[in-house]
Amino acid sequence: MRKFSILAFFLLLVGCMGEQRDRFLIDANSLEAKVPTDARTISVLKISLPTYATEAGILIQNETGAIVSLPKADWADDTERAMRLFLVRNLASITGAEVASDPWPLGGIPEAEIRIDIEQMLVNNSNTMRLSGQFSIRRDVVRTRSRIRQFDITSKARSSNPEDVVGAHSSAWQELARTIAKAI
Repeated sequence: MRKFSILAFFLLLVGCMGEQRDRFLIDANSLEAKVPTDARTISVLKISLPTYATEAGILIQNETGAIVSLPKADWADDTERAMRLFLVRNLASITGAEVASDPWPLGGIPEAEIRIDIEQMLVNNSNTMRLSGQFSIRRDVVRTRSRIRQFDITSKARSSNPEDVVGAHSSAWQELARTIAKAI
């Protein structure tokens, strides 16, 4: 019985140790380009992601079309949260407006509210990142209009290693920030 208890404890210990996975962040550098807007306050309301994009693992699409996790590679943050904060930082940098995530932290209501619905966010087997979907901008100001725009952005990863896949995501997210800033 004692040998069985020792063996059970050892198996439990080994099972709890698991495989060490590396965690990767999207580069948080702000864009240098400037896009003028008359909106002084902007809120990023919601980003809706496909189910696969909410997983902790960094995923790619293989040659059979299956979406698979890169070995030992995870996102360091919740993908929706990371993308929202990335867009907040970059929209603030590009437009010069005060930009925050919902709920709006300041008094009053923001002059523009943005919602983003992602259809596809994946690097395929040819190392091409595709970020597609639509965004909507709600404006209450009479001289500007609310609008809905489709987007289909691609960027190239040098390889399918995690660092390059993360870099392709960063490039695509930067292009999305520029696209939204031009539409505000």
